[in-house]
Amino acid sequence: MGIIVENVSFESEGFRLLGRVYRPNTPGRFPAVTLCHGYPGDTKNMDLAEELALNDIAVLIFYYRGAWGSEGNYSFRGLDPSTRDAVEHLLTQPFVDPLRVGLIGHSLGAVPLAKRLSDDPRLKTGVFMSPAADLRAFAEGEALETVVSIFLSMGEGKLRGLNADLIRSELPWLLENLNPVETIRGARTPVMVVAGSNDTVTPPELCRSLYEAAGEPKKWVLIDGADHSFTEHRIPLIKTVLEWLKEHL
Repeated sequence: MGIIVENVSFESEGFRLLGRVYRPNTPGRFPAVTLCHGYPGDTKNMDLAEELALNDIAVLIFYYRGAWGSEGNYSFRGLDPSTRDAVEHLLTQPFVDPLRVGLIGHSLGAVPLAKRLSDDPRLKTGVFMSPAADLRAFAEGEALETVVSIFLSMGEGKLRGLNADLIRSELPWLLENLNPVETIRGARTPVMVVAGSNDTVTPPELCRSLYEAAGEPKKWVLIDGADHSFTEHRIPLIKTVLEWLKEHL
């Protein structure tokens, strides 16, 4: 039967954000998820989106304000508003069952994911993949200065308006206001946390802290040998996410 893949755009606080929809090529309304990319968004998870669509789950991959061609300047404060408006866009689509919508986030995508799950009761479940669970590991003391140079290099040519002062001011703001290990405590939906045993960016023990902070029902999955992007472990990652969404959407 195949799938339909469409480039889309939608408005968020006066800016046009870009995205791509993957959906079943059959009539009807389907469960759906919005996918929040990490920093800077090199890992697109398009293979995951394709497989979900082939299994009757629609997916919206989108790019935050200032990221990968979306209008405006990139801002860590903009992660949640961009995600909020992506969810609203998905909910309006004629192929989406609005009673069966969830969220997936990779790495720094844990920030808007945890916030949305806490604030939006319409969301039925969340999947955290290699989550940046506790921002104290990145935004405090000497770690912050190390992260500044790394983030500048990673975001070059991909994130509009990025500079050292923005990173220095906004990462601590995220830590104080939207630290996933804290905001997830307000969620009342089932969550799954998937980590890789060889992840050196967000190690398993960091990911586990988010799982421990989340309420029930929840699931912890550790994929043996996987790195931060599950580079050579895409099949077990996709299988794990698909099984969870089939049960909880």
